[in-house]
Amino acid sequence: MDNGFMWSAKELDEYNKFIPQLYEAAISPELWCERLDCLAGMLQTQNAIIMHIENIRPEISEYSFHANSWVPGEAIAEYLSLGLNQNDGSAYFHQQDLYDFSVGDEVRHSNGDTTPSRFYPWLEKTTGCNQAAGMCVSKDAAGYDILTVHYRDDGLFEPTAASDKLRFIGPHLTKVLEMNRPVHLLRHRYGAFLDVLDRLRIGVAILNANGEIVIINEEFTRILDSKDALTVGAGQKLTARDDQDARGLSQAVQKLGRMAFIEKSSENLRLNSRINESSAYLLDLAPLREKHGTFGGQFTGVLATVVDPFWYTDINTDLLNRHFALTRTETDVFDAVLRGLSNSEIADHLGKGPETVKSQLASVYRKTGVKDRLELVRLAVQMIIPLREDQIISG
Repeated sequence: MDNGFMWSAKELDEYNKFIPQLYEAAISPELWCERLDCLAGMLQTQNAIIMHIENIRPEISEYSFHANSWVPGEAIAEYLSLGLNQNDGSAYFHQQDLYDFSVGDEVRHSNGDTTPSRFYPWLEKTTGCNQAAGMCVSKDAAGYDILTVHYRDDGLFEPTAASDKLRFIGPHLTKVLEMNRPVHLLRHRYGAFLDVLDRLRIGVAILNANGEIVIINEEFTRILDSKDALTVGAGQKLTARDDQDARGLSQAVQKLGRMAFIEKSSENLRLNSRINESSAYLLDLAPLREKHGTFGGQFTGVLATVVDPFWYTDINTDLLNRHFALTRTETDVFDAVLRGLSNSEIADHLGKGPETVKSQLASVYRKTGVKDRLELVRLAVQMIIPLREDQIISG
């Protein structure tokens, strides 16, 4: 390594395996506890805590906080009240160079504060640790991110060696936190909406302008886990398993995510199923804009929705029926299509002849302006998803 730190083959392998696990925490914050347990072990410290100190919108979130399992949940509020004041080093860690561990008292004393610490007696009583060290891992207009660790001064943790190690994964940790920062804000804004779509078997992901997954619901996760048409690539970018589909997806995301003005409401891509050659996923991509500074400025990205062709859903079609003036029979056919019934199954279900069903379905296609069943499902999904800020369902 260019910083002179000598790695053993085992340590290098351990850190290389840890990096992709970090990125998983970017879109699944519940994984932070486990990941920080692992990081604490690698650094030979007891506690590891990640904090983002918010400077822009304190009324939404003054800070976000993730800790490993050694920090008792009931102690977090007291930790924050003691740890984020001028009486220990946490308030000063962001002033240090990136990825340089500093011992709390040394930082505090160098800033002219020599009063007895109120934090350390509480820390030792609560966790058994009598020292704290921290480093800044990112600084921007929205605030700063710090990694703090707690340890015993007679233990194995050594700040200089820890700094050398963190320079290896530090840039990745910074990127993960940048991706993680808007997650709790997006969940605050879209949480109920995503939960509803989970129940409707509709997969939803919010991507940033680079196509990286910022937030995802359980149904989209299930679709990715099926390892069929869609997958997650390097840097948590949404991509497709087929090379041609992957190029089309990347181009569509770049176009919509960086569009100066919303000229078109969406792009839809047909992604062939590897499991069933006669079926396909229809991925709908729509530009998403935040204009009021929720993320410390504008958030520009893409809302991706997908319906698994093997998991059609029950969707309330009242809005569509009124908008397109569907007849009662056309509505019944439409509802049956959304439940995944074939033409012959619809005929049996409604007690009508196959030709009648085919004629009614053609009429539905004509009125709604779609070409086939998948586009009909996409349209139904699109009309219940809030794309503009005045349509958003709050959590």
